Amino acid sequence: MNILICEDDPIIAMDLAWTLEELGHAVLGTVASAAQCLSRCEERRPDLVTVDLTLIDGRTGLGLVAALAERGIPSIIVSGEARLVPRPTPALAVLEKPFREDLLARALSDLDGPRRA
Repeated sequence: MNILICEDDPIIAMDLAWTLEELGHAVLGTVASAAQCLSRCEERRPDLVTVDLTLIDGRTGLGLVAALAERGIPSIIVSGEARLVPRPTPALAVLEKPFREDLLARALSDLDGPRRA
């Protein structure tokens, strides 16, 4: 799966990219703002975007998740403030930082599974 990371902390972005690659996915890149994310999605449509709640441009990840859903792009929220995400959310999953690799893998397999059937 081709995944774009939207995370404003470079260390967390690197860790997430490494984990995704270890799980067998391709990371299309890392962006730190909602504007960068939407622009990159127009350049090359990802299969999934991971989204932090607090972004560098002051926009919230919730707004970005909604914008991605309108474009038909699935997302997973990965945030230290996951408990603040209202339910229901258009995101496919909400993971708390520090994220557990097994929970990330399960969320990705839930998304990837039906596509292989």
